[in-house]
Amino acid sequence: TNFRRRQLMVKTIVGVIVGAVGIFYPQTLFWGEGSLQAMIDGQQTPFTQTRHGIPQIITNHALVDPTAPFSSWSSGLQLGLAKTFVIALSAAGKFPGGIIFPLFYAAAPLAHALVSLLPQLNKTKSLAVMALMAATQASATRTPLASTLILAMTAAPATQLSDMLPVCLLAAYLSVFLSQLFSSKAYFDYRDE
Repeated sequence: TNFRRRQLMVKTIVGVIVGAVGIFYPQTLFWGEGSLQAMIDGQQTPFTQTRHGIPQIITNHALVDPTAPFSSWSSGLQLGLAKTFVIALSAAGKFPGGIIFPLFYAAAPLAHALVSLLPQLNKTKSLAVMALMAATQASATRTPLASTLILAMTAAPATQLSDMLPVCLLAAYLSVFLSQLFSSKAYFDYRDE
C-alpha cells in the first residue's frame, strides 16, 4: 500500500541522514544510557572506554574527537546540537526507542559549551551540567520530578545530593513552566482517552 511504501521511504531517508551525521559525530550513534558518563564529564572518560565504545574505523572522520576531552566550547556545542538533531529526526521518523536518556545525553555537552563560555560557572560545572540535563528532559516530557530523580540516582556516587537536588528541581520545574508558554504539547500525550 502507499502508506507502507511512504513509511519505508521516510525511515530509509531518516536512517541515511542519521548515519551521515554519525560519520562526523560518531558519539550520536549510541544511546545515552550506556554512554552518558562520557558526555557528563565532557569526555574526560574517553568514549572508547564506555560500555558501547566506538571502533577506530568509525571515528576516522569525527569532527569532535571521541577519545579526548572537549577541546573548546564549540566541541560541546557541535555534539549537543548534532545529538538533538538526530533525536528529532528519529522521533519524527517514528523510530522505536525513547528520548529520556538521549535528551540527557544531548544536554550534557551543551552545558559544557555554556560553562566554557561563562567561566564563572566553572566552579559549579557538575551542577550546571545536571541542571541543564534535568531542564531539557523535563521540558520535553513535562516530568520534572522524574527527570530529577533519574539524575539523582545515576549521579549519586559522584555528586552531593543535597547540592544537586534543589538546583535540578528548580531547573526542571522552571523549564516545564517556560516550555508551556511556547507549547501546550509534550512529547508524550498524557490525556486519558
